[in-house]
Amino acid sequence: MDIYLVPVGRNHYGLYCEVEDRRQAADDDQRPGWRATISRHFYRGLAYLEAERRARLERAAADRRTFARRVRDRALGWLAERVAEQRLLWFLRGERIATAHHPDDMPADDAERWVRSELRRDSRRHLFWMLVDAGVYVASLPLTPIPGPNFLSLYFSFRAIGHFLSWGGALNGLRRVSWAYTASGPLAELRRLPSLKPAEQTALARRVASQLKLRHLDRFIARMALAGP
Repeated sequence: MDIYLVPVGRNHYGLYCEVEDRRQAADDDQRPGWRATISRHFYRGLAYLEAERRARLERAAADRRTFARRVRDRALGWLAERVAEQRLLWFLRGERIATAHHPDDMPADDAERWVRSELRRDSRRHLFWMLVDAGVYVASLPLTPIPGPNFLSLYFSFRAIGHFLSWGGALNGLRRVSWAYTASGPLAELRRLPSLKPAEQTALARRVASQLKLRHLDRFIARMALAGP
């Protein structure tokens, strides 16, 4: 697994990866155990989100949407963004070897310290929110008998499972993954982004993405820039 330390500020980085879509086929994965059951339901939810995302883009281009439809599409779009942010940790759950590509002006020891610090932070953060969302999910269960789908319960169960998988990925990265560190010249070029105009930032991000053969790096950089350090 290749992971990239993307500089998005003076001392701030984002962990980024691109892997082939590893959607677990829910109908084919019949492993026993509660973890496998959770994963099957969760990845079915992801498949639904992806289908809804594609349909949302088609609707936005093809017709005028009602207010209710726009609100629903915005909510699904926001959830799809949260999925994109956590996907790296989900994939890291099943890895044993990973290569971290870091800017070539950053010593490998510093890169290792930063990666481990980020994984520790992620493990604590996702454990906390997993417990919070699981608590809200349990509290919302009494609403289930009310006619119609219990969106509150569905939403917080989805969030709790996502944080559970992310927590497992962070722990696996800290405890079991064997890491290698490789310097990258193109990544170092991204340090110039804050000093550039928006159009120049986009052009640089796309050029670096092309050099590294990463299809969606420019979108990740734009999202990180909006989020701030």
